Amino acid sequence: MTLDHFGRPISYYLYQCFGFFSAAEGFFFLSGFVGMIAATSKATKDPGQGWMRRRAVRIWVYHALTLAILAVLALLCIPELVHYFNVLYEHPLQASFWGALLVYTPMWLDVLPLYVIFLLVGSFTFPLFVKAKSARTVLLLWLPSLALWIAAQFDLRGAVNALFPAWIHHGTFDPFGWQFAYFTGAATYAWWNRAKAAGAARIVNAVTPALLAVFVFCFLWSHEFIGIPLPSDFWVSREHLGIFRFFNFYVFMLLVCWVVRVRQGLLDFRPLNTVGRHSLDVYTAHIVLIYMWFTVVPKDIRYHLPWDVVLPLLACCLLWGLAKLREPKPRVQ
Repeated sequence: MTLDHFGRPISYYLYQCFGFFSAAEGFFFLSGFVGMIAATSKATKDPGQGWMRRRAVRIWVYHALTLAILAVLALLCIPELVHYFNVLYEHPLQASFWGALLVYTPMWLDVLPLYVIFLLVGSFTFPLFVKAKSARTVLLLWLPSLALWIAAQFDLRGAVNALFPAWIHHGTFDPFGWQFAYFTGAATYAWWNRAKAAGAARIVNAVTPALLAVFVFCFLWSHEFIGIPLPSDFWVSREHLGIFRFFNFYVFMLLVCWVVRVRQGLLDFRPLNTVGRHSLDVYTAHIVLIYMWFTVVPKDIRYHLPWDVVLPLLACCLLWGLAKLREPKPRVQ
């Protein structure tokens, strides 16, 4: 995802490389999936899932500090950053207010606010998933998320945003659409946890050849190896998480799950576990690096070899190093 954000030439080969979807779908889906695993394991000691609200507050603090620090640095010593925060300078009190409420989100600062919202909502809905007695109940609890996602395809966000001042930038990702990836991840784990005894694995394994065929078709179609016009933006919209876009991602995810079941540990890249354990620090640092890359680094470096390959790779190493520094020191016996 970091390499996608640094732009070409690397992103040319990585962005939507598997079909009509990107790394973002996996980012949101896995957050919901892993969040439900955590909610299930913590249900006895923390039935109200208060840890989710605490996590939401922590993410909000990270986001607010990042926004404030970058805006101040832009004003004081990095003029190349100023245009990203013009709204904040033109409407300081109003923009600060709406920014604190996660309504105003400058470019590249729109993902963490979504996590704050999803965690807060999840702290009330995840306990219902945990208490669900059957896979059918899980599916019923998931239906409101499905309905909201469908409404998002017909510009529900536009109707809501019309209630706010026109100068507010609401971010790239439609929360009504992208909540579906997060809560479908949670529902998938909750469903699997109840349905596996009823032969869910056998059913999914049986349809794997068909899923593989669909995935290969979507891969070839998205890369224009098939003489069929590409689907319209309505179906593969990144902003609203278009219907076909999510379908393509979910097929890919089911195939990844099949690989994990058949060859357990094959996709377990242990050196990257460090990044996962400190994902909030890493993601926040990656936002700062992106701003620096697109504003401070000169264009004759940013758009020319070897720097446009070497520096993004070094940035990834730097992020891994940051995560490593955050690891607790082993206790001396």
